[in-house]
Formats: sequence, C-alpha cells, structure tokens
Amino acid sequence: MVGSGAPLLSHHRTWPLATVSIDRGGAPCWLRCVPVPAPPLPEQHVPSTEHHACDASAKPRRRGPAEAARLVAVAFQFLTRLPVPPIPVGPGDVGRASAAFPLVGLVVGGLVLGVWAATAPLLGTVMAAILAVATAVAVTGAFHEDGLADTFDGLWGGWEPQRRIEIMRDSRVGTYGACALVLSLALRVGLLAQLDLAAAARAVLVGHVVARAAILVQIRWLEPVSDRGHGAQVGEPVGPFGVGVAATVTAVTCGAALGAFAAAPLLAAMLGVA
Repeated sequence: MVGSGAPLLSHHRTWPLATVSIDRGGAPCWLRCVPVPAPPLPEQHVPSTEHHACDASAKPRRRGPAEAARLVAVAFQFLTRLPVPPIPVGPGDVGRASAAFPLVGLVVGGLVLGVWAATAPLLGTVMAAILAVATAVAVTGAFHEDGLADTFDGLWGGWEPQRRIEIMRDSRVGTYGACALVLSLALRVGLLAQLDLAAAARAVLVGHVVARAAILVQIRWLEPVSDRGHGAQVGEPVGPFGVGVAATVTAVTCGAALGAFAAAPLLAAMLGVA
C-alpha cells in the first residue's frame, strides 16, 4: 500500500500472544510483530495421593454367606462348564475358592453316577460306562484330560526342565499325550463296566471328590513351575476355614461311601496337609 500524503496514523492491536504495529504514511506499510509472553496459567491443584491412594490388595476381604457362595461359584466356573453366572475373579480368588474343589467333585460325580444309573438298565454296563465317562469329560470341558496330555508330553518329550515346560505350553497334543488319553479313558470305562450300581456309586463319588481334594495336598507340597499357569492361581493358602470345609466334604463322602475303608484316603490327605 502507498500513502497519499495523509498524516501518519498508527494503529495498535493487541493479540493474546503478540502486539502488531501498522505504520501508514508516505512509505510502504510495514508490519512489526513484537512477541508478548503469554500470561501465566493458573496453578492447577494436584490432589495429593498420600491420603487418597487406593490399593486393591489392601481392601479387607469380604466375609459371610454371600462371599462363601461367590467363592463356590468361582470354583465351579474354574473347574467345570456348568452354567453359573459370570463372576469377576480377582487376585487370590481362585486360591481361596479351591477349598470348594471337593464340593465340585461331589457334584460332578453325582452327574456322572446319574448317567450311569439311568443308562445301565437300558444299554448295559459297557455303554453306560462309556456315557458316564463322556459325561465327566463334557462337564469339566476336558480340563483334566488336557492337563494329563500336557504332562505326559512334557515329561516324556523333553530332557531338561525348561524344555519340558515349553512342550507343556504347546497347544498341540503329541504322541505321549495321545497315548495317555486313550489309555486313561479306556481304563476308566473298563473299570466302571464291571461294577454294579452300589460299587459304581462308591467308585465315582469317592474318585471325583478325592481327586479334587488331592489338589490341595499337591499345592502344599509342590511349587508351581510358572507364575502364569493355573498352578500359580491355585497356589495361595486356603486358610484354616478352607481346609476345614475341604476336609469335611471329603471325610463325609468317604465315610458314607466306604465306611471303615474311608480311613485310607483320609489318612493320606491328613499326612499331605500336615
């Protein structure tokens, strides 16, 4: 722009970050930007975490029948495919819920025995045994069969501990695992096919209850091979109350089914927990 001889005019406009001066006269206009420091922002109050920190692990554990029922549901959710309401599982919940594992075994054994008793008169003991074993596999989601196959693949397929752990973590089933599965299923079917209803009831109920109670003994004696597996989740102590619950369910089941012979599995369990 070229001025027309008019007096010098000066315009000042203030912007948030700069002052712009425009001089207009007999010379071309020029623009000068003078940086202006931004006004200081108001200090923000940062709340102190000294008194407001929330530590989930520091929260007191809930007690009472509602918490006991929740842990029982966690145990069923962990060991079976039975329909239970979805329950959020926090750190240590599976370990505390392991006290209900024998109760889970009693329920699973009852379902297996019901299938055997309903089908044996119609199809014979062999078919009843096959259907009963298939029921156990379906109800548990082949949870224990998967662990059995992984164990045999790892123990027989590797020579070093680290290599065995790598094999166990592999989702594929190897030759050793497949052989162990076939032999285990055949052995269970063959044994159940030779029993009458009373003997099958004793074998099925005691077997499923003691097998789950044995988990509590094993985690007392053995360290988990990894902190990422199921063993690490179950490895926390169940406490005196949990031990009492597990021992009571196991003792009552063995006593009712085996009578005087119940002393053998109970003695083994007591020695393991001691």
